[in-house]
Amino acid sequence: MEDWKRTVYISFLCTFCTSFGVSQLSPILPLYFHEMGVESAEELARWAGLATGVTYLVVCLSAPFWGRMADKHGRKITLIRSSFGMAICNFIIAFQHTPEGVVFMRLIQGLVSGFYTACITLIAAETPLDHTGWALGLLASAQLSGSLVGPLIGGYIADEIGIRNDFILVGCLMLIAFILSYLFIHENYVPNKDKVTLTFKQLKVALPEFDAIVALCITSFIYAICIMSLQPIIAVYIKGIVPPETENLGFIAGAVFSMMGLAQLVSSSPIGGLVDRIGARKVLITSLIYVGVLNIPQAYVTDVYQLAAVRFLQGLGLGGMLPALNTFLASKIDKALSGQVFAYNQSCQFFGYFIGAVCGSNLMALLGFTTLFWASGLLFIVAAIWVAFKLK
Repeated sequence: MEDWKRTVYISFLCTFCTSFGVSQLSPILPLYFHEMGVESAEELARWAGLATGVTYLVVCLSAPFWGRMADKHGRKITLIRSSFGMAICNFIIAFQHTPEGVVFMRLIQGLVSGFYTACITLIAAETPLDHTGWALGLLASAQLSGSLVGPLIGGYIADEIGIRNDFILVGCLMLIAFILSYLFIHENYVPNKDKVTLTFKQLKVALPEFDAIVALCITSFIYAICIMSLQPIIAVYIKGIVPPETENLGFIAGAVFSMMGLAQLVSSSPIGGLVDRIGARKVLITSLIYVGVLNIPQAYVTDVYQLAAVRFLQGLGLGGMLPALNTFLASKIDKALSGQVFAYNQSCQFFGYFIGAVCGSNLMALLGFTTLFWASGLLFIVAAIWVAFKLK
């Protein structure tokens, strides 16, 4: 097997392990804080939100630094550093006894995170250009499948072995990613350790298509806002459209939420191959419009089956969006600078997650769900128009 293909497949396994581990923690964080003595729903929500949001914010701020280090010292070392660092953080979280301790370790985890972005950078640099869409689509499938499976069984695992042991299990998954990365991932890129890292202004001069890269980073930011503005409150929306006596609301909300992830898992690899055949720009513009249009009908559904169906159809388009965006971005940059550029793109994306989580619930509280669905849908369409005019 060619080295680049082996790297893609090993990266697939590592990405699944890390994504599965990270995603299953969100449902159990409030339960963990409850074990520590936090009683009220408001306090549980505040601590859980803080523990989640602080990771996004720190990843946003630290990503450019790690991107420069990846260009200077190699991308494989970034995978090793992030997977080992996240493993240690989760082992330590398992032995915390205060919410403040958990939040602090989540902050440190955000500081050492970046495994998925490092994988994207590595795959974009090592894969032949005519196979980049397929490879990044496969990587997106691993990330999405881990994110889909994690929340569904994370609570069950915590019930069976205990929350603290669940954190230890997540740490072990990160260690598996560390071992696989160290032993089996091959990197042809030879870093220049004497190379001077570029400032943002110097990077602008060094990249002939800097304006196109900025446009793609803004598109990542818009994507993240739209996705995260709905994610924390979709269960509240479902509660309003089901009969008052409905039982197992949490399971229903999780199942409806997972429909989008399932659709992304189904579509990301095939659409990644389509990117290689017809071009990333066409796929990206089409996906943005398609997803934006299907966001709006969700404001008018009358039962959970309609909502699940629309979200599944929407997820088919989302599955091609990030592979197309990352492939397009990879085609615009020198491979020697790809770590730094992808890190800036990650910063924009995670800042969008942070803004979306904060602003989405506030917009809903002020103007209602209908306005929120329309605003998110129109933002996707605006992003498509932005890409069409800014990127050639």
